[in-house]
Amino acid sequence: MKVQDYIIGVTTEAMNEAFRYARATPADKLDWKPMDQGQSVLSMCRELAKCPDWALQILKAGGFQMSGDDNPGAELASWTTLDDCEAACKAKLATYFAYLADYPDDKLSETMDLPFGPGGSMKTFTIPEVMDYPRWNATYHLGQIGYIQTLYGDKSMY
Repeated sequence: MKVQDYIIGVTTEAMNEAFRYARATPADKLDWKPMDQGQSVLSMCRELAKCPDWALQILKAGGFQMSGDDNPGAELASWTTLDDCEAACKAKLATYFAYLADYPDDKLSETMDLPFGPGGSMKTFTIPEVMDYPRWNATYHLGQIGYIQTLYGDKSMY
């Protein structure tokens, strides 16, 4: 199995699991934030929907580049429901996965420095690690969604 195929498979599973947990959240808790801090379940789902774009931009550019025009706020705000977020996520993942499927094997051993180390410092990542970012982000937010659920009394496993 190619690394690209593995990443596509585990990313699909992680996104599906994160959205499955999000869908178990009652509607009146989707915008709730513990102690009015951090992200709500809905805001995390917006981020999950946008994450494939961010990973694709980094891979195509060969690094992290932020310009003054980079403001995903309007797009993120346009996703007002879990259905919106999941549909956008699936569409963006399809584009991302098409790119990964065609990614040359001979470039997998390359690295790039990204400002995602402690305190925003530069850290070196392998190309497979960068490709794996949407899966990592989905798993990270799955834990947060599960924690939010326990805070309002839901201890179920979904």
